[in-house]
Amino acid sequence: MKRVALIILTLFLLFINISADAAQKYTKKTIKAVSSDGFNINATLTYPKIKTQKEFKTVVLLHSLGYNSQWWGNLPQLLLDKNFAVLTIDLRGHGKSVYDSTLERVSWKSLKNSGYAKYPEDVLIVMNKVKEENSKRIFFNNWAIVGSDIGGSTGILASDKSKIRPKTIVILSPVTETKGLYIPVSIAHLDNVDILAISGTDDIIAKEASDYLSKFAQAHFVEYTSDSKTSGMLMLKNDESLSRVITEWISGYFN
Repeated sequence: MKRVALIILTLFLLFINISADAAQKYTKKTIKAVSSDGFNINATLTYPKIKTQKEFKTVVLLHSLGYNSQWWGNLPQLLLDKNFAVLTIDLRGHGKSVYDSTLERVSWKSLKNSGYAKYPEDVLIVMNKVKEENSKRIFFNNWAIVGSDIGGSTGILASDKSKIRPKTIVILSPVTETKGLYIPVSIAHLDNVDILAISGTDDIIAKEASDYLSKFAQAHFVEYTSDSKTSGMLMLKNDESLSRVITEWISGYFN
C-alpha cells in the first residue's frame, strides 16, 4: 500500500509541475465581450510569454453546434507550441456564452435563426475586444480560423466582413447552410484565402457540401479526408493525426 501511495503522490507532483511549467510559459486571459444586442460572449486568449514579441500570429477556434471551446483536444497546445496565440470562443448559447442582455440563460437549442445570424458579428466583436485590451500587442494582422460545422460557416462569414482577411481557413465537416448561415457567396468573396475542408471517412453530407463549396472558391480549396468515421470536432478525438495536420497547414501560411 505504501508503494502504491508513493506512486500516486509522485504522479500528482509531476502533474503539478507540468501545470506550473505551462502556466509560466503562457499568458491566459478571459475575454468578455457584449454583442450589439446585449448578449454576453466569452472567450479565452492564450499566447506565449515572450517579452520581446509584440505581434502574435493568431488562430481563432470556433466550435461545433452543441459543443463548446473545451472540445478542441490537443489542437490548442500544438498551436501554442508553434508560438501562435490561440483565441477560443464560446459561440452564443454554448459554454459560458449563455446569458442575454437581461442575464437570462439562453441555450443554443432555443435560438432562432436571427440569433445564429449574429454569430459572425459576435466573433468580430470578440476580436476587437482583444485588440482593445491588448493595445501594446498585435494579434490579428496575421491570423487564421479553424471552425467546425457551424463554427466553420461562422468563420467564413466573419472573414468576409473583416477588414484584414485571415491567411487561411480550416473547416471541419463543412456545410453549405445551417441555421440560416449560407456561405457559398462569402467563399466567392475570399479571393486570396485558401481553405482546407476536412471530412470524416463516412461523412457523406460533409463531402457533398465540400464539393459544392469548392466551386465557389476563388483561391485554393483543398479537400482532406480524415481516417475518422465521425464528424466535426469528434474527428480530433478519433484521429490523433488530425490536429497535427491542421497545425502544419496553418504553419505553412504563417512562416
